[in-house]
Amino acid sequence: MGKSEKEIEEWKEYRLSVLEQKSKSDDDFEKYITFIASGALGLTITFIDKISPLKESIVIWVIALGWVLLAFTLFINLLSHFLSSKYNEQTIQDIDDEIEYDNLIDRIDNRNRIISRLNLSSIILLGLGIISILIYTIVNAYQ
Repeated sequence: MGKSEKEIEEWKEYRLSVLEQKSKSDDDFEKYITFIASGALGLTITFIDKISPLKESIVIWVIALGWVLLAFTLFINLLSHFLSSKYNEQTIQDIDDEIEYDNLIDRIDNRNRIISRLNLSSIILLGLGIISILIYTIVNAYQ
């Protein structure tokens, strides 16, 4: 037995609300990655300036690695945001061009895969950057 028109309409509304929540979540994700990475960069500069000046520190390469990883995090996050916007434009164009449904879905899936990989890379680089900074801080705090 199929779904009634009311049930179909309810599922469409539910699907739309899930898509809206996903969009908000994606926006929040990008904001939080940016805030955390830039905040970590700012905190380490303060740490070096006030607590452990570079000329008195050891394993300076570890903090440099952390900064590079955080900078890459910010870059990849920016790239992900840019591509996401471009991919939305491409999807709209594909819809306007009346691309065959299966082909459209394949294109959207491929685009989403790229964005997901970039987002995962951002998370990994952020984590590695923070770990590097923590190692530098711990080593130099006990020196």
